[in-house]
Amino acid sequence: MLRNTHEYYGVVAQSLHWAIVGLVAVQVVLGVTGADLPLGMERLITLSWHKSLGMTILALMAMRLAWRLANPVPRLPPQIPRLEQQLAHSTHWLLYGLLLAMPLAGWINSSASNLTVSWFGVFTFPDLVETDKALATGAKALHKAMAWLLISVVALHGLAALRHHFILKDSVLLRMLPWGRRAPGDKS
Repeated sequence: MLRNTHEYYGVVAQSLHWAIVGLVAVQVVLGVTGADLPLGMERLITLSWHKSLGMTILALMAMRLAWRLANPVPRLPPQIPRLEQQLAHSTHWLLYGLLLAMPLAGWINSSASNLTVSWFGVFTFPDLVETDKALATGAKALHKAMAWLLISVVALHGLAALRHHFILKDSVLLRMLPWGRRAPGDKS
């Protein structure tokens, strides 16, 4: 099924979710590795990949947001307390915001640093701002802070999904898995 239902995410939402998860994992490695490399070709190549994947995430997140707005998300099981439901919704929107804002902050940092942002060498994105050392420094710090916040929120999100699956034994995790089916005894 392509579209979401009241119980499960469709293949489009699942594909976008897991593609972004994989790309973010690679981004963390590239970002940390690239930042620690000395100036030189290896650093340039690593950070070029980081920028290309960041712009890919930005595009996928725009598609994911459009898809989410056009498709109702599956309902949470009714036995989940209202506060937890609100936290889940807030966490999802925080993830969306971070995954849209982080590439933009990186793009602003590059533009303000007079560095190009290309997509795997196929084309170059226009600069968002003029060269500005102070803006570049601020955008870089913001990008880094958002990265740590994203890692924290993703960990919380993952732990919550595992809690639903192994402790609460409901279908919250399974509905985002391509092979997901209802958990035994699930009343959701």
